[in-house]
Amino acid sequence: MAPPTETKPSGLVIARIAGVPVQIGASWFLLAAVITVIVGSGAPELGAVAYLVGLTYAVALLVSVLVHEGAHAGMARALGLPVHRVVADLWGGHTAYDARLSTPGKAAAIAAVGPVANVLLAGVAWVAQLVVTSDIPARVLYGVVVVNLLLAVFNLLPGLPLDGGQLVDALVWRLTGRREQGLIAAGWTGRVVILGLVAWFVVRPLLLSASPSLTSIIWMGLIAMFMWQGATAAIRTGQARQMLGRGTVAQVARPVPVLRGDDVLEAAAATGGLAVVVGPTGLPTSLVLPQDAVTVPRERWASTPVSALARVQPDGWVAETTSTEDLTAVVTAIQESGSPVVLAVEDGRVLGLVTVEAVNAVIGAN
Repeated sequence: MAPPTETKPSGLVIARIAGVPVQIGASWFLLAAVITVIVGSGAPELGAVAYLVGLTYAVALLVSVLVHEGAHAGMARALGLPVHRVVADLWGGHTAYDARLSTPGKAAAIAAVGPVANVLLAGVAWVAQLVVTSDIPARVLYGVVVVNLLLAVFNLLPGLPLDGGQLVDALVWRLTGRREQGLIAAGWTGRVVILGLVAWFVVRPLLLSASPSLTSIIWMGLIAMFMWQGATAAIRTGQARQMLGRGTVAQVARPVPVLRGDDVLEAAAATGGLAVVVGPTGLPTSLVLPQDAVTVPRERWASTPVSALARVQPDGWVAETTSTEDLTAVVTAIQESGSPVVLAVEDGRVLGLVTVEAVNAVIGAN
């Protein structure tokens, strides 16, 4: 692995629900334009109003996606997993949450609730359609019913990155006790699902001498590309987790003194000045690095407080783990903090510092 680069989510924040940003990616506006044009040009009897109906369909799809993703986010929060953001974009949407505390049961519940939310929304729209007498609102509501049922069915297909793939992942995880096996299995089922969709919507019509439309081919191509990328990413993540299982925290954690800010640099002499510095609450906040310590004349180490050299570390640099666990927790901390060095801690006790180089060395040796 390489030292991570910090990435920030992009998108237009349209709301914050319980502190969770709800975002619309820039690509969604392209999808909205395509839907507006397709619907508008497909209903010439409505004239210019057809394009307004098309735009309404696009907004209805956005609402349906956000309801789906909001259900994921709500379930994750209810199960005690922090949610970072909810996003709608060209590919539908996704919910980013902290899965480190997840279990097979929690993962399955979070995955299942999205399609359920779409079915419920379809039911509400169906009842509303029965009540509405005006033609155009009835058309829109019928479209909402169809879209939500399609979203529910499509997302239940058994392959990542779809919700059905999350269920496969959770099932294999539960049966094997290893998350990486679930990811790899669900990634491969995702690839099978993609091949099946292409065969049904593109190859099958050709065999029946009924050429699929250009629009169908384009949409199928986009969907297949999106799903193949997600499935491949899941397989690679599972394989990476297998690699992380080759080492333990004890193999990569370097013992280091834990000091308060008013302790002197001499207390870290045995490690060449390397030390962890804790704040007033006793939580690790900073590091003193050897390259900074050597800038202080050796005779002044006994009078120089470590606070004068301490570098404050980024959020997420502390990995809660155990000495016998694999490297998943520390590598996750490296990736999420953007720092090439993190601190491994077990029940408040410092196990040691872990660097990217140490992780690479253990993985490479095994």
